[in-house]
Amino acid sequence: MPTQVAVAGATGAVGIPIVSELLKAGHLVTALSRSRNNCSAKLPEHPHLSIAEVDYDSVASLTAALQSHAIVIAALPVTTPVGSQDTLIDAAVAAGVIRFFPAEFGTDTNNDKCMKLPVFANKVHALAYLKDKAAKHPSFSYTALCTGSFLDWGLAAGFLVHPKTHTATIYDDGNLPFSTTTLTTVSKAVVSIIDHLEETKNRHVYIHDAVVTQNKLVELTKTIDGKDWQLTYVDSAVASAEAHLEFLKPTADITKGLMPLLHISVLGKGYGGDFTSRLDNELLSIKEMNDEELRNVIAMFL
Repeated sequence: MPTQVAVAGATGAVGIPIVSELLKAGHLVTALSRSRNNCSAKLPEHPHLSIAEVDYDSVASLTAALQSHAIVIAALPVTTPVGSQDTLIDAAVAAGVIRFFPAEFGTDTNNDKCMKLPVFANKVHALAYLKDKAAKHPSFSYTALCTGSFLDWGLAAGFLVHPKTHTATIYDDGNLPFSTTTLTTVSKAVVSIIDHLEETKNRHVYIHDAVVTQNKLVELTKTIDGKDWQLTYVDSAVASAEAHLEFLKPTADITKGLMPLLHISVLGKGYGGDFTSRLDNELLSIKEMNDEELRNVIAMFL
């Protein structure tokens, strides 16, 4: 039975594969967008895909677009301003939506240290807002999907390590285990959650393709091409302190403020980056990768 699903941020790095997987599963998808033309240029034509031009600052506009939808997915970037999901959440409640996916899709915002990082203030606010709405409206609920760092994006952009240039910024000794997930698996998890609404109601849900370390990613790459790497080591405590100061500046440098804090949330000790003890892979029928499958992913970015 197809479900009507609305996606905000449908043309972003997370949104595009989610839309694709929803359509593949037979769901009816509405891409919410400020600009219909810009959205249609980035998404494939599909009989089950429609585009709704909305005003994200207007509850009335969003409520009208969300009528008859059961699911709303906020596939928005980490730089989304604090409180910007409130209007979408209010509209979802008003339209009778039963499940809301906030803009999570990353590190564990149920971890105390992670929640205190200023880069996640928007996510922390949205979760508190959702919990309040779910308590007041029993037919409304949320799922916060934690995926760890995106494996494919992290390799392509050099966020984890950079196979193409054989370089990496290694945090501490590079041996901290962390969960990582491809965008394809993230999308499959979203679709599977829609099939498991009761089990995933009003909680964080954790998935990953694998648990790795920065050193393991480097060593696996060496088994593919044998090349040496140029590694730069940083102290996570020093990097965190410097990034906090930079992030709070009115004109903060993203590379010195935002990015190191994102690195810390994945690669810093005590931020809950390894999801092994609370994994929902079995519930959502997600199989973990072995080293050979990991090598195959890495090889795509050499």
